[in-house]
Amino acid sequence: MKTRSFEVPTDMMPEFAEILQENELNNTIQGINDENDIMIDVDYEPDERDAVMELMLLLDPDDEDGSEENDD
Repeated sequence: MKTRSFEVPTDMMPEFAEILQENELNNTIQGINDENDIMIDVDYEPDERDAVMELMLLLDPDDEDGSEENDD
């Protein structure tokens, strides 16, 4: 299983949560950062990678390389 950490601006949270729900991704809210972004860890299997990429592109359309992806 892999984990990807996200910092989600509050105004983007509804769209982010919709993608999480539609794809039934396991996630944990870790708190907020200094900019009041919501810090969320998403755990996923290799076959759920497309859904995680959708989240990444929602937050940063220019980030296509999957940076900050961690193996657990």
